Amino acid sequence: MNRLLRLQARVLLGCLVGLLVAALACVGLFDRVEDLTVDARLRTRKAQAVSDEVRLVGIGDRDVAAFGRWPMQRGIHGNMLEVLRTAGVKHTTFDVVFAEPSVDAKQDEELKAAIEKQKDVTLAYHFEQAQLGGPTNEAEQAHFIVKDEAGQYGLDVNALSFVRGSLPVPSFAKLPVSYGAVNVVPDEDGVIRRVPLYFAHLGKLYPSLAMQTIIAALGVEQGAVSVVPGKEITLVSTPHGTLRIPIDEHGQYRINFLGGLEVFTPAFDYSSLYLAVESDDAAYREQVTAALNNRIALVGIASTGNTDMATTSIGRIPGVAVQATVVSNILSGNHLRFLPIWQQMLLIIGAGALLGLGMWPSRVWLGIGLFILVSAAWCWVAFQAANTNLMLPLVPVLAAFSGATLVLLGLEAALMKKDRSRVVSVLGRYIARTVLQRLVDTDKAAPAYTERRELTIFFSDIRGFTAWTERAEPDEVAARLNEYFAAMTPLVEKHGGTLDKFIGDCVMVFFGAPAADEKHALHAVQMALDMQQEMSRLNESWRKRGYDPLHIGIGIHTGFVTVGNFGSSDFLDYTVIGRAVNLAARIESQAEGGKVLISTRTHSLVRDEVKTQPHPDLVLKGIPDPQVVWEAVHR
Repeated sequence: MNRLLRLQARVLLGCLVGLLVAALACVGLFDRVEDLTVDARLRTRKAQAVSDEVRLVGIGDRDVAAFGRWPMQRGIHGNMLEVLRTAGVKHTTFDVVFAEPSVDAKQDEELKAAIEKQKDVTLAYHFEQAQLGGPTNEAEQAHFIVKDEAGQYGLDVNALSFVRGSLPVPSFAKLPVSYGAVNVVPDEDGVIRRVPLYFAHLGKLYPSLAMQTIIAALGVEQGAVSVVPGKEITLVSTPHGTLRIPIDEHGQYRINFLGGLEVFTPAFDYSSLYLAVESDDAAYREQVTAALNNRIALVGIASTGNTDMATTSIGRIPGVAVQATVVSNILSGNHLRFLPIWQQMLLIIGAGALLGLGMWPSRVWLGIGLFILVSAAWCWVAFQAANTNLMLPLVPVLAAFSGATLVLLGLEAALMKKDRSRVVSVLGRYIARTVLQRLVDTDKAAPAYTERRELTIFFSDIRGFTAWTERAEPDEVAARLNEYFAAMTPLVEKHGGTLDKFIGDCVMVFFGAPAADEKHALHAVQMALDMQQEMSRLNESWRKRGYDPLHIGIGIHTGFVTVGNFGSSDFLDYTVIGRAVNLAARIESQAEGGKVLISTRTHSLVRDEVKTQPHPDLVLKGIPDPQVVWEAVHR
């Protein structure tokens, strides 16, 4: 049950992380980075076909060389219109702004005559300023665009956040054609990813060049157009049925870039079309006519040195290719598709829950491996879905994966630290903390190794303990003995000793291992003196409670011993053995209550820092020669 609750808690925590990421996604925190991933998906996906109804006529390097420098004489454009009309083009759109009159008025007359003869033409104009939510100026005029019958689709245009245009640049003449604005609003990084399909100006909406091309080429009546900001533009009763064009709240369309000039096949330039007219090759003329007949032709400059180059999601391409792509997208219904906000939020929350579920193994490397695997799998799915024009949220989902991973691994680390602290706290009551810390700080099992080192060995024992236990109540013995050990143990840690064991009422401590200590003898003696003082304090407390005083005798010796892990592969004990241990124990057995006796070797190491006084030599069991010892006393 506990494991199930922990699993549920992880999933819930993952959901909460996903919910936070989803909220950040809703306010647009990830939009800029997400746009970059969409760009990458557009560049790397499989090739997409453009609408067969769209033909691109570029003014290339060869044309500029053949017909003179740019801008060309307008009579040449007029001749091209005649060529296109002869080839049976259904509609011609010029992505060329004819703003000011030519120096040679005859050139303007030739272009005007050609336009009036064909009439199925859309010309480009531009606003001097176009920005999201920009101000309007009621003094501005755009009479050559506005028609009295222009309705506003039941919308309060001034209340919309559509791209607002101001200071429209009029055409060189009033012509019987339709007009479309060519302004775009690049993103903050200068990349064109969206184009406005309608501009707000003087309380009215004006179509872009691509939008006007669709309306004019399909013969869409004004009443057949519906604009729903933030959702779509709908064209009904068209030769293609009902066309639905997704737009954002600014009236902008997210371009489904299909490629550069190379995807528009067949594509033409001025020179090749003039050649088709003048050539005696009937087959070539028929081929050109078949390619252009009943098609929409978009004309624009495509030379390598032109200034009408747009930085787009797929790289720099001519502006006319951007317009032709938008027209192709609308005619074929080939739009980029994004999940609705509520579906994206559910997906992001689910991503967090998935990582919460997968983190159940509670091992860091498994969690990191799962994160890498799931993130790579989602990237693969997102890039594959782009082949169907579906742009799944990538950055927010990866952020949910990352956030859930970091939070859950952090939680796991905190739980592990808590468990470790609990284990150390519990085991620290049974194992010397210096030894325990050494064990928990390594990721390997403790080896059964030993070494020969000079250490200082300490023994203490309560005098008359056996006799006292026989006459005292068991509860009193247990309580006072535990109180005694509780008072002595902190002093061991304070002076850097390693508590080896309690042997009944006996305390065994050694200094200088496992951590090296150059002053192990001094620290042992100082601890012994502090213990005698602490014993005096305990006796004072016990007297007030009606107990008889207890006294301890302490023996200390410094010598070479074997120290290390002793035992089997299943159980080890970190301890010391050797003659020096036995000698320290023998000295302690002869120490009177309240005294600290130290061996000659220990005395030689501490005599300059600890006050000592001679003590009668000791005759110790198992040692033939009398032993010289000293008594350490407080200054």
